[in-house]
Amino acid sequence: MPVTARQRQVYDFISRYAQANKLPPTIAEIGKQFQMTSSASVHSILSALEREGLIKRIPNVSRGIEIIKQEEQQDEYEIPLLGTVAAGQPIEAILAHETVQAPKNMLGRDRMFALRVRGDSMIDENIQDNDIIIVSSQQTAENGQMVVALIDGNYATVKKFYREPDFIRLEPANPQFKPIFIKTPERLQIQGVVRGLIRSYNNSSHAV
Repeated sequence: MPVTARQRQVYDFISRYAQANKLPPTIAEIGKQFQMTSSASVHSILSALEREGLIKRIPNVSRGIEIIKQEEQQDEYEIPLLGTVAAGQPIEAILAHETVQAPKNMLGRDRMFALRVRGDSMIDENIQDNDIIIVSSQQTAENGQMVVALIDGNYATVKKFYREPDFIRLEPANPQFKPIFIKTPERLQIQGVVRGLIRSYNNSSHAV
């Protein structure tokens, strides 16, 4: 079974920590790094990495994690496909019934998820109807970044984000669509920043 994006992030953290400190991190240090309040969540990820042969755990030892090998040959990782960018529930409320394979270079430190795009309001940014976008889950964005934004708690859209002095502007990339102006910041919730794009050709998927 492929390593998930979250598991990969934990594996990379353990590797970096061990190289920098000459010893592996503790369960508590891993949990703190990834804001996991339950040690069971950390143990679950470590068990998955151990099953994949990437680490070896030594029972009853505080820093009992041993890196077995570098995962050099895996170029893609599973991330959840949460649904479509359309009117509906907040993204967090949509259950992930599917996963997609995302290239390693699209992954970041934050939680990653994928959404299928409906419509062509971002066509000039090379995002077409039925494309899959790879999103880094975060609640803030810089001007000019492409975001998944939730408006009034029930309308999700992909647009370029711009914070103006008196309002927030969500800019489409298609002259047939008008910008969305948000004068009350509380109406807008950023769900994430778009990091990449996957497009299907004849039943096979390719990063764009």
